[in-house]
Amino acid sequence: MIARPWRYASVALFAVAAIVVAATFRDYGVTFDDHFHDTYGKAALRHYLSGFADREALEYFNLWLYGAAFDVFSAALKRILPFGDFEVQHLAVACAGLAGAWATVKIGRLAGGERAGFLAGLALLAIPAWWGHMFINPKDIPFAAAMTWSLYWSLRLAIELPAPRPRTVVWLGLTLGLGLGIRIAGIYAFLYPAVALALWPIRTWLREARLPSRAEFGAVAARGAATIALAYGTMLVFWPWALRDPLRRPFEAAAVFANSPWDIRVLHRGELVSSMALPSDYLFVVLGIKLPLFVLAGLAIAIVAAIRQRPREWRADIVLLGIAAAFPLLTFPILHPITYDGLRHFLFVLPTLAALAALGWDRVAAFAIQHGRKATALAGAAVLAIFIPHIGAMASLHPYQYAFYNALVGGTGGAQDRFELEYWGTAYREAALKLDALVAAEGGTAPATVFVCSEGSAAAYFFSPRLKLTGDDLGADFYLATTRLDCDKEYDGDTVINVARDGAIFAVVKDRRRLRAEDPARLAHRDVAGALVAPRHPGLKRDGARDPSLN
Repeated sequence: MIARPWRYASVALFAVAAIVVAATFRDYGVTFDDHFHDTYGKAALRHYLSGFADREALEYFNLWLYGAAFDVFSAALKRILPFGDFEVQHLAVACAGLAGAWATVKIGRLAGGERAGFLAGLALLAIPAWWGHMFINPKDIPFAAAMTWSLYWSLRLAIELPAPRPRTVVWLGLTLGLGLGIRIAGIYAFLYPAVALALWPIRTWLREARLPSRAEFGAVAARGAATIALAYGTMLVFWPWALRDPLRRPFEAAAVFANSPWDIRVLHRGELVSSMALPSDYLFVVLGIKLPLFVLAGLAIAIVAAIRQRPREWRADIVLLGIAAAFPLLTFPILHPITYDGLRHFLFVLPTLAALAALGWDRVAAFAIQHGRKATALAGAAVLAIFIPHIGAMASLHPYQYAFYNALVGGTGGAQDRFELEYWGTAYREAALKLDALVAAEGGTAPATVFVCSEGSAAAYFFSPRLKLTGDDLGADFYLATTRLDCDKEYDGDTVINVARDGAIFAVVKDRRRLRAEDPARLAHRDVAGALVAPRHPGLKRDGARDPSLN
């Protein structure tokens, strides 16, 4: 009976989260990657609906190297829902993010009970990197959700061995396959059941002073083979390119990613560092300044509590949870996986860290309750004093929550010019809407021309007929740019719009008309970052009445 209110609290938490998602998913701008996933998802859906005759999904950009499990789901929703295609894509990503958060609740429940489950879900949804990416990241958030569900079913496997229930085997195979069906890096999730299997004989020896029998090993091996077969089959169903040569192509894709020289400039500690030469402590540093302080504190409490336990008291599922969190951090300096854009490629670690932090705070709650009502009330007041300002900070960053940095670096404003901030161009939406209002107030008849740094479609999607995207950098009326990689410094002009939060500037609009009349020499290109005109996207459904020209 004591646990029931916490179960209700978890349901209420997700009801509130779903309402916020429904109210805000159209606020998020288009990322520089959105149109790739839009095109690939639609091509993959046509591939299936045409009986595999349409082949665009087998050749489009480099996305044929990825599974289409999420992109097909998003493309199908775009045929049903009345919103613009990118808005539907953001809603679909948010649904995947909520699914991953619910898996985190389940992990917390399994590891520490209903209260820990509620705290785990709350902690994850309050991590700005998760909430912000939850609307705009159609690759890493669905992948992280699949990984989190794989971890949950692996935890169940660790508890149920040597006789896991058929449901556990089936769901573990499906979730492993969905991860692979989003990106081949889902092979990492096989670490979870592998660790569960490795812990099983150790647990048996500690508890029963014996090793598992040959018959037990045989039964477990048979279930393991069924899990692998189901995972592989699920992956192939959602991966058009791999399905054409199922025994070879998945391994070819893995080899491509393992050997690709992704040399991308990463802003870290005020310096531009190659993604191929990141410092060994990169992941520790970024997690330390991107996670909310209450999550870091909960992790510290959980680590201290684990150290104080005797090995005989360790549970297989808790050990597996700790290994799942620690392995990426400890192996990063050795493996040097493809990494750029801050935490983007390690979002799958956040649910695990949130669950562990929840276990830490659950211990604090149990300690306070043991010491009476006054201690409980004091602990509750302290939590609210920490949590409410944090939610306020997330709200003030909206819709750029993923650019959050904690107080260890002076907040998001303190991270400007030191760490990656709004690197995906989602601020172009706000800049475009403000520019449209500015041009409307001027009352001109001809559309104002806008030259955009980097991916022009991220801005042009929100243009009204008053604005027109152009590739003429010298003749453009306005220059719209992100502040990433000094793109805003590439062309001169009178800054008329700043998109800023918490003291950090994410995007600018410069009026170049005065320079064109008074000082044409200052219109020249400075060769800082480079600017591109948006590609055409035929058949793109736009939100509301907006119908921008991409000519």
